[in-house]
Amino acid sequence: MKNPILITLIFTLMACENKPKQVYYSAIKKIIPTPKEIEYISNSKSLKLPKNIKVYCSSGDLRPIASTFIEHVNNLGLDNKLSFDNIDNASIIMIIDQSLKPEEHKINIDEKVVIIGGSYKAIAAGMISLLHILEGNENELILPIIKIRDYPDASYRGLMIDLARKWHKLETLKKLIDMSAYYKLNYIQLHLTDDQSFTFPSSKYPKLATEDRHYSKVQLIELVNYADQRGITLIPEIDIPGHSQKFIEAYPEIFSPKLKDWGKNMWGGEAINNVINIGNEEVYIALDHILEEVIEIFHSSPYIHIGADEANLNNLVGDPKSDEMMKKEKLADDVHELYRYFIVRMNNMIKNKNKTMCVWEGFKPHGKVEIPKDILVFEFESLYNLPNNLVKDGYTLVNTSWVPLYVVGTGVEGGWIPRKWEPKKIYSWNMWQWENFYHKSPASKNPIQLSKTKKVIGAQMCAWEQVDEGEIPSLRRRIPPFVERIWNTDYKLSFQEFYNNLDKSDSRLSKIVNNEEQDSLLIGYNIIDDGNGLPIRAEH
Repeated sequence: MKNPILITLIFTLMACENKPKQVYYSAIKKIIPTPKEIEYISNSKSLKLPKNIKVYCSSGDLRPIASTFIEHVNNLGLDNKLSFDNIDNASIIMIIDQSLKPEEHKINIDEKVVIIGGSYKAIAAGMISLLHILEGNENELILPIIKIRDYPDASYRGLMIDLARKWHKLETLKKLIDMSAYYKLNYIQLHLTDDQSFTFPSSKYPKLATEDRHYSKVQLIELVNYADQRGITLIPEIDIPGHSQKFIEAYPEIFSPKLKDWGKNMWGGEAINNVINIGNEEVYIALDHILEEVIEIFHSSPYIHIGADEANLNNLVGDPKSDEMMKKEKLADDVHELYRYFIVRMNNMIKNKNKTMCVWEGFKPHGKVEIPKDILVFEFESLYNLPNNLVKDGYTLVNTSWVPLYVVGTGVEGGWIPRKWEPKKIYSWNMWQWENFYHKSPASKNPIQLSKTKKVIGAQMCAWEQVDEGEIPSLRRRIPPFVERIWNTDYKLSFQEFYNNLDKSDSRLSKIVNNEEQDSLLIGYNIIDDGNGLPIRAEH
């Protein structure tokens, strides 16, 4: 930072230590997630902002944050206008200070509102805090005289939306972005492809896109820009090599293994041809083209997710191209080694595009081909590979534990067991804990609890098989306790205190996303199996 006026302003704000201060605990109750530090400077005074709010930005790149803030304020029923001015005339001042942590921000409200942050996302989070604490009427906004210093404990705070199984309107996705930003998530993973549909529009392979269930490139670019403006990064997921039936249906000459009896799936039912032929060199050429297209649209994401879980590798046994590849690469005629080779090769492909590859937990601990440590593993089942083993082996993890982070909307008839956990259960979890309701998982009887480690960089709530209109009702009171537990990994409030505070922020969210619906918040269901471990129905 080189501007001497800005430097002087920052040091003046930091010198507020000489002012009389009083900790005012009700302030904490108005912001979710709970700030690290929050103090009232005065209990008797407030700052009143006029209808025409003037904003100063230390960089023009910050202006979209102010525009989004005014948009949300007006959604609350107020009527404010925005203009940009110099630092002397502005009533809201936003300054980037790269000496702060990337998501650290400081708010000082006195004669003006000054927000200083380490990055664009830090400033966006600070403006969201204002949205939580402001009061107002037709003529003015009212803010407390207050100081806040805040930053998250977890660098990754995510939400996954399943677009491949249940179609979502663009407008719904924008509302989910607004809800995520309102509670200071920073990533949304879009599950774009699966056996049910392929929602990404490839120009190179146009037959991939499922008719009437895919987005246009213009729509996705619009969505990426909408998210970026709000401090949310969209992570694309192209699910391979399993969950890939649509690849095979559209271009069998490239992606299908040799036709055969596909055997049984992981649940004991009839398997389908949904594992692409990772022994075919043409597959890698095609995937390289597709990823180029994906990255062109999701340019702001540092991550590319390839799924890589639940692949029925037996589908590749006896395939001539797979046999040839295994022989060439000296993989001992083992399709599991071919799968590990695939992960290594995809990682190299994605690294060459200056991105980090993400996978679901899917590879086993031991194998001849070493899985690289620079991938990001989304650990969910604690079945293929345990989180403690992955951390010990040097992998970086995102916690996506089935319990309590899965939000699943349909019943057994849709192929899924309905699972939704109540907020209190979510609040009792921590980001080094994994639990599973499926009895074959080592995390089923007792949760796997790790010691605090920097190898777990955060967590992600995963909304699977949710219908468009069911997303906001099922997530609106589950996301806040989830985020609270990763923004602050040590408890700052009891659950009852936290949940009592949620009503006000939730009512404001209703106006921002124009949706007041709420689901039952029941804790979920018990699995009833057939005696052999296969689920047949669920009972509450």
